[in-house]
Amino acid sequence: MSKKITDFTEIQLREIFSKAGLNSQEVDKAVADYIRYRESEISSLSILSYRDIKAIGGEALISLLENVKDSTDLVEEILTHYRYYLRDKKRIAEAYLQANSWRDVVASDGFNSDTGEGMEAFVDYVEEVYQTKVKDAKHLEKLTGLTDEDFKREPNIRPGAEATFQSILTRSGYSRYFRKLQRAVNEGAKYKDLLQIKPQDYGLPKSWSGCLASDQYSSILWAISFEFLIAEGNGFLMYTPSLRAIAKEIDAPYSVLMDCYNLTNNR
Repeated sequence: MSKKITDFTEIQLREIFSKAGLNSQEVDKAVADYIRYRESEISSLSILSYRDIKAIGGEALISLLENVKDSTDLVEEILTHYRYYLRDKKRIAEAYLQANSWRDVVASDGFNSDTGEGMEAFVDYVEEVYQTKVKDAKHLEKLTGLTDEDFKREPNIRPGAEATFQSILTRSGYSRYFRKLQRAVNEGAKYKDLLQIKPQDYGLPKSWSGCLASDQYSSILWAISFEFLIAEGNGFLMYTPSLRAIAKEIDAPYSVLMDCYNLTNNR
């Protein structure tokens, strides 16, 4: 996003949080954590802890975010997913604190293995509890004391969203990675810039499964498609630039836009 959009969103959030009764320190934390989420930061722990969420009234905060409207579609989309992230993190923390057991967390309704923000919330809360960044699947397994078999025993995990430590990290990492791509395209990044956003930096392997895209190239295609409405079908093409115009705008080979159209319109 441009600085104008970023500043507008921060000012808007500060005003809403303040009206809700948050003090200046709480507002600072809430805004900083949203920006961390929006920017897909991977090096720092979450800023708004469960203790903070509870202190400022977690349900009230989540409801407030539901009513925030912005003139920029991507801002609204990210804010919506952040609201889901906070909701899941709150539920995960409550389940853990009630029994001091990660097994109880996995068995709870707060554990959403089929959503990226749900898995982000789970990983972030584990990091919050132990005050360390999760390095890989084995590290996450060691921290929680669970095994992949523990996930298979839980009936609340629906078919198609089976969880393993690797799939949790994949969904969490992909959620951050794809959000970063979307923001970059929205800001006017060129194709060569998108190629510099590496999935490996988000803990993803060269290829993966269980997400909308399965590698760097297909992720970039989907991000371009969402920004330019390419996946909306022929009926929307009259309202959007031609594929050649889009290719020129982002300095991409025309073949990339053809791949984009074919991939996102043939699911």
